[in-house]
Amino acid sequence: MQAIINVDVAADEHDCDKLRSVIQGNILKIAEALAGELDWYSQSAQLVPESFQVLSIKTINPDSFKMLYEFSWDLFNPCLDLNETFTRHEEVMFHIKPGALVFDVIDNTRLSPADEL
Repeated sequence: MQAIINVDVAADEHDCDKLRSVIQGNILKIAEALAGELDWYSQSAQLVPESFQVLSIKTINPDSFKMLYEFSWDLFNPCLDLNETFTRHEEVMFHIKPGALVFDVIDNTRLSPADEL
């Protein structure tokens, strides 16, 4: 699955600090794709969108990069006396295309019972 941020970045851009700044300013556009399905943790899990932070970007190939990021999610269930905030650290590969940054996000959507049959 791909998540795309449409930005005007040169196809030969190699400045990781500049890319980090551009992505941080636009990360909410792809936040849900980066977080994936929180149902794997709990049906009560709620994403905290403002928590997304780009920690680092490393060059892999001339047009491929690896981004390390973190985000938080809340778990609240009064019946079980749960009120916790968890922080996840994840990484994702991305590459530069003309006019866009394309992220290769792993699709972890939970299958329905019909899909499993």
